[in-house]
Amino acid sequence: MRLEPECIGCLFNQILRAFKMIKPDIASDVVISAQKKLMEFLTNVDINKTSAPIVGKFAYNLVAETLSLEDPYQHLKDEYNQLALELYDEVKAIVDSAKDPLFEAIAVAALGNTIDFAAQHQMDLIGDIKNFSLQSLKINDYNEFKKSLELINRNKGQLLILADNCGEIVFDKLLVETIKSLYPSLDIIVAVRSKPIINDATLKDAESIGLTDIVKVIESCPVPGIDLPSATEEFKKYFHEKNGIILSKGQGNFECLFGMPMSNKEVYYLLKAKCVLMERIFKVSIGDLIFKKKNSNF
Repeated sequence: MRLEPECIGCLFNQILRAFKMIKPDIASDVVISAQKKLMEFLTNVDINKTSAPIVGKFAYNLVAETLSLEDPYQHLKDEYNQLALELYDEVKAIVDSAKDPLFEAIAVAALGNTIDFAAQHQMDLIGDIKNFSLQSLKINDYNEFKKSLELINRNKGQLLILADNCGEIVFDKLLVETIKSLYPSLDIIVAVRSKPIINDATLKDAESIGLTDIVKVIESCPVPGIDLPSATEEFKKYFHEKNGIILSKGQGNFECLFGMPMSNKEVYYLLKAKCVLMERIFKVSIGDLIFKKKNSNF
């Protein structure tokens, strides 16, 4: 997806929010200096061939360089993962006892992206999971996804999960465990970022929560989305595998895959609409949960 008008102002605000979150007392001139560098970057790129996550990489690298921190969000990522791990056993019990464990695990994976773990809304997550239904998904292609899994399992194919943020990756682990138990012939691979970027999960995070103990985890790209030119060779191999499905989590991954020709395999998007651009594209409201099969328009 190329840059859209809604993205430009949002990117400048993201820089401001990032600085305020990491260093609340930062001087205004430092923030403005970084925003000016972003402005210069935008004037020199082909906006018709550049997606918001690619610009996001530049913007958040600016934040890291300004603060002289390789991973400015590391402490928050650790906190999110720990809080999610504290809920893991209780959430797993809900999934395992559900009438449809696969749907329940999908629900958990979707809700994992919606909860503000920093605010420790633990009971909200449990309550939301228990009250989740098919109607909770504003766009719901779950039945199509289930059929795709069954077919690929029979063909001993591949499921590539494009992971998103820390915290929710703990519930991605539960989704992986559930799918493995239901579809044992399926080859599951989880892709995380190849370098720290915002609060997205990296291999270090996957190792810390035990995800690497149960499934193959590979590194994808150093951007908050999917950028094939900068992707690892290992990721490209699995991404272009013909006999498979891609489950793309989060908005950044969607923005990069949107409009990308993908005739070699099926792609499913699982995300929360977090901005007015998603409202416009999906014709939903901010906050709505989406489970959408990619087609020629998406």
